[in-house]
Amino acid sequence: MTLKELEKRRRELLDRRLPYSLVYWASFNYDVLQLITYRKRAGRGDHSTYNDIIIMGDTETSKALHPFRVVHRKEGDVITYENHVVAWTISLRAYDRNLATLYGRTPSDMMECIRMICESLQGEKTIIYFHNLAYDYVFLRKFLFRDFGFPTDQLNTKPHYPIRIEFENGLILKDSLILAQRGIEKWADDLKVEHQKAVGLWDYDKHRTQHEPFTDDEMEYIEHDTLAGVECIDALKKALNKHIYSMPYTATGIPREEVKKRGKEAHARDFFDRTVMTFEQYKICEQVYHGGYTHANRHELGYINEAQCYDFASSYPYVLLSEKYPMERWTQLKPKSIDYILRNADDYAFMFRLIMVGVDLKDALTGMPALQFSKAVKVVNGVIDNGRILSADYVEIFLNELDLAVIAKQYIYRKHICIDVHAAIKKYLPRYLTDYIFQCFVDKTMLKGGDPVLYALAKAKLNSIYGMMVQKCIRDELHEDFETGEYLTDENVNEAEQYAKYLKNRSNILLYQWGTWVTSYAFRNLFELGECVTGTWLYSDTDSIYATAWDQEKVKAYNERCIEKLKANGYGGVEHNGRIYYLGCAETDGDKDRYTEFVTLGAKRYAGRKKADGELHITVAGVPKKGAACLNDDIRNFKKGLIFSGDVTKKLMHAYIYKDGIEIDEEGNEVGDSVDLNPCNYLLDRAIITTWDDLEEEEISIQYFDEEELNDDGNRTAQDSD
Repeated sequence: MTLKELEKRRRELLDRRLPYSLVYWASFNYDVLQLITYRKRAGRGDHSTYNDIIIMGDTETSKALHPFRVVHRKEGDVITYENHVVAWTISLRAYDRNLATLYGRTPSDMMECIRMICESLQGEKTIIYFHNLAYDYVFLRKFLFRDFGFPTDQLNTKPHYPIRIEFENGLILKDSLILAQRGIEKWADDLKVEHQKAVGLWDYDKHRTQHEPFTDDEMEYIEHDTLAGVECIDALKKALNKHIYSMPYTATGIPREEVKKRGKEAHARDFFDRTVMTFEQYKICEQVYHGGYTHANRHELGYINEAQCYDFASSYPYVLLSEKYPMERWTQLKPKSIDYILRNADDYAFMFRLIMVGVDLKDALTGMPALQFSKAVKVVNGVIDNGRILSADYVEIFLNELDLAVIAKQYIYRKHICIDVHAAIKKYLPRYLTDYIFQCFVDKTMLKGGDPVLYALAKAKLNSIYGMMVQKCIRDELHEDFETGEYLTDENVNEAEQYAKYLKNRSNILLYQWGTWVTSYAFRNLFELGECVTGTWLYSDTDSIYATAWDQEKVKAYNERCIEKLKANGYGGVEHNGRIYYLGCAETDGDKDRYTEFVTLGAKRYAGRKKADGELHITVAGVPKKGAACLNDDIRNFKKGLIFSGDVTKKLMHAYIYKDGIEIDEEGNEVGDSVDLNPCNYLLDRAIITTWDDLEEEEISIQYFDEEELNDDGNRTAQDSD
């Protein structure tokens, strides 16, 4: 009997013996799980057998009766409580059908349920997903350790954020939130699965214990959380044509695997070996890398304006298709001038350390300065505008030729030199990669309004491609202290050895420098679009510009250049429902992108009244969008000192509480470690210009270079003819 025939037969048996039900964990017949098949994972050195079943767990919690501590903040005190689990569910799905949702109240019961599931299944390893494992794990860790021992393997992306935890008995906990990149409610809606999150049926303010019965609404709520979860995972698994054991950990892992498959066919590893950076070059490239440009015009802080927003369509995928990247092994050059690098920037990529003396803006009224303070190696006597340098006696910073082009337009300097210069020929990215990117764009465009699973997948892949290029080759090694709950970074990591290990991994085919150049191209394009502003450039965030007035003809010309760049590399638009869609063009959505009132107080701090709906909308880092209600429909209230009430925004502060062991509290609840989520206020501040008067006075000197090597007014030196 083939595996397919066996699965069909067992599915028929389950249909007869196990109609779906929500059942108390102790009443479930675990013997039926022996009908679940298992699969052997081969080809990666792991020949373990994995149970071919989709499982998701979830917990609901409640606060203790009395406060644990008071946290003092300038926005107001936050009272912290210990928390305890009051409900949990585990949903099981296999053979395209939901088998059961098991429920209980105490963590000990959940551990016993998990043990019985693992022992009833015939395979060696069992994967259980949690949607936001980082949260549930804190409540369960003491009970997991007691029953299954300390984890034998753990993957952490950052402190308090494990995405995979494995135990000696074969239990593997995985995080589905980092894979979905959205909450269960949104994920289930996007994929149009049968069961949706039962929003509003659980009162989070109600005090509960582990001994009281659930209402019908509460039962429906806890059931649907994990039921929707297993259906989402199953839908994604089928769309990816994966087994449960081969599902990627993150959204970025989906395109990474597909690109690697294409790259293998195109012998991409051979190209990687010929062009990969040395360790020293990689460390320079790390310092060249920067994120998107987010800034507010300092001359307009706090002022109310009308505004219209333009943003780029798929900014990062566009530059991956339209622009040229370093495509050969880097060669180190002698020190160069700014002029030399800019003259050769069309054909060569450069990364280098720029040293400038006597730096100032060409126009003091420039509201969107480009020179980034946080990326500078050294700044002396700098005047800083919300993270951007207005002037300085001395600046030392790592750049590439794209960033330099923008900076050279904006700044003057008395003397300069470019040292640690490395150059490589620029060409288009390999076809196996660009064809894949364009296909993702085609799929996303053509599937809009069609199959919800495939559309969501195509959209996620297109948005994740850039991310897989900029994952650091040398990563911090985080380890959880299982006794204290702290996450510790290994301080003894030998970075050179780690990089050598990265180079030996044959699956690595994408070059880190490509991702670095992506953000630089987007940075340059943003400033090119900024030249289309005829009024005042008020605010920008990575791929968008808010301005008081635009030259529509210039915007049109900009978009035509974008399209021509795409066509030059063999890519065009995609026609769907009578409209042609292009990557990279600057777009505005009429009144939805027009604001009758707009005000900003700095990066990630702005508010506007959209003409389309007449409503105020806010973007404030760390404050949910619903915080707009705190303005009382008056944009003048968006100012320094405004407190966004946590009761309105539902912004939560995480307080981790780790205990010495498992306890029984005064109400008879089992209590281990916990996370307390408290609505907390947010104080709105304003970006100001900072003068570094208290910086230690020091004489400016450049070692290892003669005075004549420092260019005056950007003139080329003799060595540039080399």
